[in-house]
Amino acid sequence: MTIPVPSALCQIFTFILAGSPIFYSPTPRGSCSNCCEIRERDDIKFMLYTRLNPFKTQFLYLSDERRLRKSNFNFNYPLAIYLHGFSESATGEKQSSQELKDAFLKSGNYNVILIDWSAMTAVPWYTNAVDNMPVVARYIARFMRFLVMQGYPVQRMHLIGFSLGAEVAGFIGKQLQDWSINLKRITGLDPALPLFDDNSSNRRLTPADAYFVDVIHTDGGILGNPEAMGHVDFYPNGGHALQPGCARQEIANNRWLGILVGCSHQRAWEYFIESIRYPLAFPASRCEPSKLFGICQLDGNSKAYMGMGADRRLRGKYFLDTNDEPPYGRNALGHTRKSSSAALTALPLKYSRNVTTTTTVATGDATQVTDTLIDVIPTIATWQRQRLQQKDLTEWYDGNGYDDYSDGLVWNTLTSKSKIQVKLET
Repeated sequence: MTIPVPSALCQIFTFILAGSPIFYSPTPRGSCSNCCEIRERDDIKFMLYTRLNPFKTQFLYLSDERRLRKSNFNFNYPLAIYLHGFSESATGEKQSSQELKDAFLKSGNYNVILIDWSAMTAVPWYTNAVDNMPVVARYIARFMRFLVMQGYPVQRMHLIGFSLGAEVAGFIGKQLQDWSINLKRITGLDPALPLFDDNSSNRRLTPADAYFVDVIHTDGGILGNPEAMGHVDFYPNGGHALQPGCARQEIANNRWLGILVGCSHQRAWEYFIESIRYPLAFPASRCEPSKLFGICQLDGNSKAYMGMGADRRLRGKYFLDTNDEPPYGRNALGHTRKSSSAALTALPLKYSRNVTTTTTVATGDATQVTDTLIDVIPTIATWQRQRLQQKDLTEWYDGNGYDDYSDGLVWNTLTSKSKIQVKLET
């Protein structure tokens, strides 16, 4: 007979290591004889944030339709779902979850759901966390299916995972496909390497897990997996430690262990968060195949953007360099200039429900359009809401049906023809 583990041994404690909070539990969770029982509703939390509640958490629950309808979840807004990594939590300051949430809500109208599964990622139980991934992924997949069944379009879901969370995202994509639900996009941020080095496709993130899988590698060969795992894989600064600025940053803060343990690994989510605000901040060049990891011949004619602005038609490996301190993107400062009010009032927009219409942007020369595009989008959206109340600009379309505002073809069209297509919904 299995003896229940005392509840005191199932508590989660926090301490600081190398300047970062670490979550510790005396006993692992799982199905082993000395494990704490997994209580999915308590151990896997769905934390909703919108611009109406940017700091106050609204908890959602599987199959709880009443709570969903009473929350600030907006069925017209895109949804970003984020999974943190091992020894992390979705709460507290200076955590990847909170910083990513803040970036999305500052950039536009989003539903952001942070998944807190820290009860099952506490140190030192990494092996147990890996073993529990199928259980975690299935529960999260059931929650996402619940949203779809309530009428939320799966095409607006963007699943993002860091480290071990990226591997869980792959499991989620596979599980949803078993139910004939295909995710539009999964972004893997330095997917975990330990215990995932066998390259078995059924145990890790793969291109088959969503229509578009993009991956950022920053600590390849140590905590992160250096192997290509998506439709497109980005390798900033070669994709391995040390990422620029890590040694100086950690030494300056007297965090010597952070040089080896965390800094390069967490650069993946730091780069991605910066790209939410500046989708064109990280231009990358395609890397031709090479036997030597991190060494390649750059094709200067093949340009792409790492992070939120990644074009879903990209395939292969891309390399880029970054700055050693924020802003990390070499092109970030080129997208901070504001559009003039005269340019905004000159937009002859036409609106119709659920219909794509073409409009002309009167913002001046092509260079100005490119530089101000990031700011034009939220500014125009705000202006439209003031004029139309119920209506909101939610998606950008190009002539070939690509429906992500950060799609590369949209930027090219804007630059060369000064035209956009917008879709409005009530």
